[in-house]
Amino acid sequence: MNDLEAYVTLNAAVTLPKNRVAKLLEKFGTAQAIFAAPPRAWVGPDMLTHHLAERLDEARRTFRVDEELRRAEAVGLRVMTRDDADYPQNLREIFDPPCVLYVKGTLEPEDANAVAVVGSRNASYYGLACSRDFAARLASFGLTVVSGMARGIDTAAHRAALDAGGRTFAVLGSGFMDIYPCENMGLCEEIAANGAVLSEFALDTAPLAQNFPVRNRIVSGLSRGVLVVEASLKSGALITARLAAEQGREVFAIPGKLSSETSAGAHDLIKHGAHMVTSAEEILHEIGPALRLDIGRACPAPRRPAGVPLSEEEERLFAVLDDEPKHIDTICRESATDPARASALLLQMELKAAVRQVAGRKFIVA
Repeated sequence: MNDLEAYVTLNAAVTLPKNRVAKLLEKFGTAQAIFAAPPRAWVGPDMLTHHLAERLDEARRTFRVDEELRRAEAVGLRVMTRDDADYPQNLREIFDPPCVLYVKGTLEPEDANAVAVVGSRNASYYGLACSRDFAARLASFGLTVVSGMARGIDTAAHRAALDAGGRTFAVLGSGFMDIYPCENMGLCEEIAANGAVLSEFALDTAPLAQNFPVRNRIVSGLSRGVLVVEASLKSGALITARLAAEQGREVFAIPGKLSSETSAGAHDLIKHGAHMVTSAEEILHEIGPALRLDIGRACPAPRRPAGVPLSEEEERLFAVLDDEPKHIDTICRESATDPARASALLLQMELKAAVRQVAGRKFIVA
């Protein structure tokens, strides 16, 4: 097999711990050299046990690498290895970079200026608003926003970066034939058209729970810093933060309500040395000098999606809304608007995707 086929076969042996793969590559140099050696040569301290060597040998004999590469090409994926010249430099620097990346979209040199935005799948309105605001602002400075395309904070960050006209990377915890969550299939295509979707997993790999901590090292590895927007003490976002610290990346966290369970993880990070931030500018002041970013050039982050025209009456209602749901009676009182007229205006604003109605006749900025 050629070197690409050897790397893809090595990568497909999913039972191999990633650190053991790194040790094999450190010893043999390339995947092709690994498979040129007898299985007994793979066994040793920090490398493979006899059982894992047998599993790798089985993969060499049974994995249809030609079919894997054909299918990848058919769905528009590039399969790259860590030996490729345009393999992401940030990722190349970590201890155990993936030996293979399946990529849909483009990788540009400026994507080295990236910040990961991660957090809870069960985010609060406050958390979602923070994710959108920070991601839009970071994108407006020309930074690539990296996340995991999960529900909640991740999805909000990707969407905000796209709405701001920026680039974004999504890192999957599954193969491209089983994208998770399925409702983000459309978002996946948008990201690929304005950045890239990446996975180290073979095409048919299911989104198993054990894949996501492994995936998180790529999210942090692609980035110069990691922002935890909102996370519980058991959130996978804290794994990403820990990995970022181990990789020498800066870790940032947004404070939340003291009573909020979904902010407890962010508060714990701050107590243990993460940078507490209340604006995207604070992130840029920390990492900007190393990236040679001109902070003064960024445009203000919009409070609503770009290009949404609001009438004078709608602007008056919009001005009293914020990141927490507000009942229509309160909106009417604070904006001095008749209830019937306010209902009609809010409906128009919903259709323009400027506001969103939640349970209990309450409204929030979209």
